[in-house]
Amino acid sequence: MTLWRKLALMCMTILAALCASAQAAPAASPTDAGTTTLVLEYHAAPANRLALRQFMQGEGLQQLERWKREGFLREYKVLFNRFVDNKNWDMLTLLNFPDAKTAAKWKEVEANMPAGLPPQALALVSEIDTNPGDLYLQGGTSKGSGVYVVIPYDYLVPTDKYLSYLRGYLTPQLDGWLKEGVLNQYSVYFGRYVVGRHWSALMIYEYNGDEGLGLREQTQAKVRATLVETNPDWVNWSKDKGQYRINRQYIIADELKAK
Repeated sequence: MTLWRKLALMCMTILAALCASAQAAPAASPTDAGTTTLVLEYHAAPANRLALRQFMQGEGLQQLERWKREGFLREYKVLFNRFVDNKNWDMLTLLNFPDAKTAAKWKEVEANMPAGLPPQALALVSEIDTNPGDLYLQGGTSKGSGVYVVIPYDYLVPTDKYLSYLRGYLTPQLDGWLKEGVLNQYSVYFGRYVVGRHWSALMIYEYNGDEGLGLREQTQAKVRATLVETNPDWVNWSKDKGQYRINRQYIIADELKAK
């Protein structure tokens, strides 16, 4: 029996009772007991990028889909950096669990496959960062075929204050981008146990293809001009946004699909 099959059977036994509950959950709040999301960032040498991509488009995505069918995962998404970039990850796997209790069972996966990868795939990566987190804000609907911009941030104020800033300043703009048709979906995750990590908030924007991404700056200017005229609360938030966060390097990525 293969390692993949053994792990699948183990998950089915442990999680059978959870299958019926693998439906969309509301965004988490800062006071929830446990994390419901893992963001895994994989770094690979340029020579290994192709092999890593091919593995995930085959066995990797098949395993994630099995976990979803079994109720272990609510949703998952695998993004691959469009460019070779030594300062950023090559592949990002986003795992959303039905609840915190189920998320805690990831330790059983780690005991057999560190970071969810079998030995042949682990040999292709040089570094892995696992970031526990929670989904706080989301809008739109993923088409699964868009172009993604992933932006890591460090926020500099208490979580409640930063969340108010996002709702007052960021989401009115993103909702405008959705209305203009350049954006399919946006998701905002906050990290847990963020001391020493390279982000405390993560924005994942799914644009409507390369055309949507190309219209980013034009649409941003249009939506902001409208907000200046119609939303005084947004104007107030925009005046001192620098005090709330520091943004890191943007990453452009594509979603991996099974071959």
